[in-house]
Amino acid sequence: MVMNSNYKRMFENLSNTSNGDVNDKVMIVDGLNMFIRVFGAVPTLNDDGEHVGGVTGFLLSLGALIRKNKPTRVLVVFDGKGGSHRRKKMYKGYKEGRTGLTKVNRLAGYEDLEDQQKSMKNQFRLLIKYLDLLPLDLCYIDYVEADDVMAYAARHIFKKEVMIVSSDKDFLQLVDDRISVYQPTKKKWMYKDDVKELYGVPSHNLVFYRIFDGDKSDNIPGVRGVGPKTILKKLTFLQNEKLDLDSVMENISNLDDEKLKNKILEKKDVLELNYNLMQLSEPDIASSIKSNVRQIVESPITQLNSFQFKKEFMIDKLYTAFKNIESWLVNTWSDLDTYSKQTKK
Repeated sequence: MVMNSNYKRMFENLSNTSNGDVNDKVMIVDGLNMFIRVFGAVPTLNDDGEHVGGVTGFLLSLGALIRKNKPTRVLVVFDGKGGSHRRKKMYKGYKEGRTGLTKVNRLAGYEDLEDQQKSMKNQFRLLIKYLDLLPLDLCYIDYVEADDVMAYAARHIFKKEVMIVSSDKDFLQLVDDRISVYQPTKKKWMYKDDVKELYGVPSHNLVFYRIFDGDKSDNIPGVRGVGPKTILKKLTFLQNEKLDLDSVMENISNLDDEKLKNKILEKKDVLELNYNLMQLSEPDIASSIKSNVRQIVESPITQLNSFQFKKEFMIDKLYTAFKNIESWLVNTWSDLDTYSKQTKK
């Protein structure tokens, strides 16, 4: 009997994954970060002429990462409704200025910002529908940012290898012997040595480097006159053992350079605010939120629903925008579907 290649692949995967644990190698994806990136870069239309690049681009990008890196589990996290609420209470300017059409979106045929936002909402709704049919964990909690959920899961729930997928530099502070970060815009994995080489300080002290530098993408101002060169030349204490905010400020108080010391100490309030906005090592989220995240992760993972997935693809007329859906489902998701069976209670 000749076995269909897709089913042969599924049969082989059963034996390949039988000895592994579902939590051996977890991929945690910054969902909104990936969605916005592909939404602006993939001007794909379905057969009705509707924009679907955010949906197909997300699924194709995620699939490529899964096939190449072979995680045993995938957790996709989105900001919940009002996700920036906690940080906006600390700093009203947080993430302000993130509006306007990109050049790519104009070329893709969006008439104005309203047209773009309408399409984004429609595509996001479609994307969630498809993700719900795949063997992965999907998490979004009202009034909580994805950053905090991802950091908490990576640091405190999963205990083995964790691969974070995001172009957000804040996640680099989490990199250690078991946590790495993939930056899609640079197509590069970041490990401990990479962070140290790029910034000149180890990942465990990177947040202190960044509170001086600020974060333009989140509209967080730094300390004028204290840039990367000054940090590396004068604040050498950041290059060694892991520090906390109090010990950093104590080291600054002991600087021989009086001018620099006074300049920094005058901005102590700014540094403390930036630290509270940017640090992820110990996410400042309520215990009820932490319990909610654990509950999501400890619930059975959805099994692959190929039939419904393909049916929805036909309804949404994505079949010409997304080729070979049958082989994509098998080659991308069969291993994860096998691992997901371990979470059944």
